Amino acid sequence: MKRFFFTLILLITPSMSFAASQVCDGKSCVDVEVVSKLDDMERGLMYRTSLGADNGMLFAFSAEAKQQFWMKNMHFNLDMLWIDANKKIVYIGHDIPACTNDPCPIYAPEVMAQYVLELNTGYTNAHQWKLGDILSLGLPLSAADRVSNVQ
Repeated sequence: MKRFFFTLILLITPSMSFAASQVCDGKSCVDVEVVSKLDDMERGLMYRTSLGADNGMLFAFSAEAKQQFWMKNMHFNLDMLWIDANKKIVYIGHDIPACTNDPCPIYAPEVMAQYVLELNTGYTNAHQWKLGDILSLGLPLSAADRVSNVQ
């Protein structure tokens, strides 16, 4: 009797390490992925083809700074909210386009922010989120888990 040995090779795609949470303004909430590793923060929503209607990604930095983002390898436009340490919306980028040519533009408003929230285009207008609104960020991460400013 012959024995056949099979080798199982698992191809593991690098997955994002994130925690699920919600960001709310008192009237509406969005489910967010809160990334916790530098590589994941650099990747963000790259290569995804869509984002659920009430979903987003929250970047939590260790301190306030002028946070810079780009839309490299994105397949859809976003609303981006820069949020300060007091959870106040200090800047909103509406309908930021996916990058189609290198070099990609860098979005860096002249505001200090500790958090940046990426949402589907139109979410902020549809839910009437505006500058000065205070958000509830149900962050599962401690300050030690947050990544320093990514550029």
